[in-house]
Amino acid sequence: MDKYLIEAQSLARNGSFADAADLCRKAIKRGKDVALAKKILANCLCDLGTMQGLYGGRLEDAKFHFNAALAVNPNHVNALNSLGACLQFENLAEEAIALYRRALKIEPSNVPVLENLAKTQQHAGKLTDASASLRKLAALVPANAAAYLLREALLIHKVVPDSEYPVQIRESIIEKLAALETGNARMNAPLRFSSTYFPLSYHGINNRDLLKRIASLHLKAAPKLAWTAPHIASWQGPAKRIKIGIASHFFRAHSIGQTSRGLVQHLDRKLFEVVLVKLGSSKPDATSELIEKSADSVITVPYDNLQAARNAISALSLDILFYQDIGMEPMSYLLAFSRLAPVQCTSFGHPDTTGIPNMDYFISSAHYEMDDADEHYSERLVRLPDAGTLAYYYRPPQASARTRESFGLSTEERIYLCPQSLFKIQPDMDGIFRSILEKDASARIVLIAPGDEDLRPALEQRFSTSLAGLLDRVSFIPALPYEDYLGLLKCADVILDTLHFNGQNTSLESFAMGIPVITLPGRMQRERHTYGMYKAMNFTDLVAGTEKDYVELALRVANNAAFRSLCQARIAASCGVLFENREFVRHCEKALQAMLAERLPSPPMVK
Repeated sequence: MDKYLIEAQSLARNGSFADAADLCRKAIKRGKDVALAKKILANCLCDLGTMQGLYGGRLEDAKFHFNAALAVNPNHVNALNSLGACLQFENLAEEAIALYRRALKIEPSNVPVLENLAKTQQHAGKLTDASASLRKLAALVPANAAAYLLREALLIHKVVPDSEYPVQIRESIIEKLAALETGNARMNAPLRFSSTYFPLSYHGINNRDLLKRIASLHLKAAPKLAWTAPHIASWQGPAKRIKIGIASHFFRAHSIGQTSRGLVQHLDRKLFEVVLVKLGSSKPDATSELIEKSADSVITVPYDNLQAARNAISALSLDILFYQDIGMEPMSYLLAFSRLAPVQCTSFGHPDTTGIPNMDYFISSAHYEMDDADEHYSERLVRLPDAGTLAYYYRPPQASARTRESFGLSTEERIYLCPQSLFKIQPDMDGIFRSILEKDASARIVLIAPGDEDLRPALEQRFSTSLAGLLDRVSFIPALPYEDYLGLLKCADVILDTLHFNGQNTSLESFAMGIPVITLPGRMQRERHTYGMYKAMNFTDLVAGTEKDYVELALRVANNAAFRSLCQARIAASCGVLFENREFVRHCEKALQAMLAERLPSPPMVK
């Protein structure tokens, strides 16, 4: 072997990929062991790209080196897979899928490539293709087949294509779950290719029984999920203060960061020791720094190792573990199967039940829940009194002074803004939009399209039927910096709350900007957030009873300047109860103490 290649291999083993690549090029120029030199060079370039992209966050440099590796060896499977992952990150799904398919022509049973292909197909809404990829993975990796098959069962379009879909998809899911329940598929690595029930929560349907079945299947396929922390057996109650862990993956500039920040800061430190449990690391921002500064201590648990995360939380010997959200990402969901604290609870961060046996309580608001709401939860439902929002919520900052024209909107039109995530816009909203556009010739429906997901085309496809002939008066605004987003709220004549899953942060932000919000409460908590806020404000004039009422209220606010001014004045005078409300924290403290009292061991009987 050429001496350059011997040294290149040694450098590559030590991670000096750039130097190793230079030696390979020298060997190629010398004409010595050219085939081997090209093989080592391609590997070095691929590894260099991985190091720069995965560990250094330098995506363009990573793509450059993956392309360079493919120029040397067009059949380099790892380079094809890694370049595909880069394109997937950039939301270039079709280009990524093409690269994965190229790699699979070379190695048809390559599991990492198939996993990336399935994820990209799912993200792009190609659910039939994703189903085929996941079933192939289940056959290739029987030790983790249940993970792939559960994900396949839960392939759900984020944007609901029509009004029949929510019922139809549940019928499909139940059929697939039944097949898994009678089989013996295992899940030896639950975190490797996990899934959540996230899209099901937006359909306006009670998911309790379905989510209990999904949780039961996880435990059947992976019994070790029900792991118990060593300190639980000998726990006799708090040593001094109540040690509470507040856990999430989203302690940053995110809706969860916004709603968690005040609770972390204002829990009474005479009663509570507050440990911030970060599920995985994230890039610091102003919100994350404020939250971490407010906690008594902070722990970051690994996001790629379930047992290591459980061990780290177990070592805290917590009295209470309060998940701020369960169901938006896999780690919180899989951790919740374990018994890591005597009391385990969650709340409205993702406002749906978990179905998980080891999740004890769901903290909600009496304003959000109907009398029969206990039927919606597998957890014990705790209703906090007088809570317009389940957070100590700080008033938003000053909005930017942008004008309608700067957003591409006309001053001659009336702006009906629905600032929710596009997957919240269910087919029932289409009829409301259509009625508004038909009854107000100057109406414009304005929506916000995210830059990181391909949701807008799916919604526009549905609109092409439901809003046929009116699409020219529907506008999509690209995702905005926060102050500009607040500025857009101020440009609206009226805000349209979504049915089946209301706004929380968006309604609070709208009230802070003084903009009226029209809402139509349903039966479940997530359909009653804005109603609960209005109830706490003692102002319910903009709460509709029917879809017809909703449209009429929206038209009246947008077209009647005097009524709009009256609503704005009432909102300005009463919305203070929603912001920086320490009474919420006090009620939360009492609820947590009551939960703990219920879990305390009974004193021994005196004979």
